[in-house]
Amino acid sequence: MSAVDWVLVAIVGASALFGLMRGFVGVLASFAAWVLAAWTAFHFGGAVGLMLAVDGEPSAGQLFGGYALCFIVVLLAVGLVGWLVRKLVHSIGLSGLDRLLGLLLGVARGAFVACVIVLLLGLTELPREAAWQSSPVVPLFVPGATWLSAWLPGWVAAQVDLHGHGTETPLLSPDHLPTQQLVPTGS
Repeated sequence: MSAVDWVLVAIVGASALFGLMRGFVGVLASFAAWVLAAWTAFHFGGAVGLMLAVDGEPSAGQLFGGYALCFIVVLLAVGLVGWLVRKLVHSIGLSGLDRLLGLLLGVARGAFVACVIVLLLGLTELPREAAWQSSPVVPLFVPGATWLSAWLPGWVAAQVDLHGHGTETPLLSPDHLPTQQLVPTGS
């Protein structure tokens, strides 16, 4: 097994272990906390930054503070609710089931992260190397990486090479110009 294989196995293994330790409720609460905190900061951070401004015109620091304040408050609040729900689950005797489901969710999360890494590595020359071609682990994540590539802009997805065959299209920019035309040549 190559270094890429070991990294992918370690990611899935570590995620599964964390899922087992935290349990399903803990993993789900953590995920919900981060998503809700980011959403809240994105939607309300500017307004909170305006409220922090003394003279009505917020500085960059006050705007940043508004976004950070929204993010941190929601992260802590949802984290506290998750902690309380976890305590409730353990008090009624469902900790074994919670940990088992946490393990499964951890494996799924680790597999998703591994698919993202394989997708990103598909944008490099690594898939053409022998270690990638003979890998026993990488092919497990190629279908997921292929599915994820459908969510990329077309000009990026065209550059993904997960099987080591190379891409026939030149590297294009969002406006479909070859990147070589975008770089000024020195004269």
